[in-house]
Amino acid sequence: MKTAAVRVMAIVSLAGAFYLMADSNEAVPYPADYRRWTVTRSFIAASESQNSSFHHYYANDKAMEGFTSGVFPNGSVIVDERLEVDRRGAESFEGKRISVSVMRKDNQRYAATGGWGFDAAKGDHPTLDAPPELRAASGGRCARELTGTLAYSVQSE
Repeated sequence: MKTAAVRVMAIVSLAGAFYLMADSNEAVPYPADYRRWTVTRSFIAASESQNSSFHHYYANDKAMEGFTSGVFPNGSVIVDERLEVDRRGAESFEGKRISVSVMRKDNQRYAATGGWGFDAAKGDHPTLDAPPELRAASGGRCARELTGTLAYSVQSE
């Protein structure tokens, strides 16, 4: 149970980091098949949050290795898919897609940002096109903090 709680904290940290993540100017490819990957977490962000929405996190096989070992190999990809919340009375349903944020591990390509690249797409558009100022907001600081947080979630088991 403690492990699950720590992983939840790591994923919530990941959500915040997606929007602060920096990468080099190298493009991050859109992972068209991400919905076939492992779902690592799903939740509804509080309605008071600026990110109020359903969040579904997907990890490819290499990223799952990283969640297990604490070391994310090159080729690890983590996706945060955000969907509108359609509230009907006391029930909540998934609405339209708001965005897809993608982190990709490639130590060579994204060396300036701790080996992680970041990009995002709005709505159902399959082109990752976050503004450069968003992608480069923190000069790699969040990438280093994120990998430490994810490693911590594994080591705390």
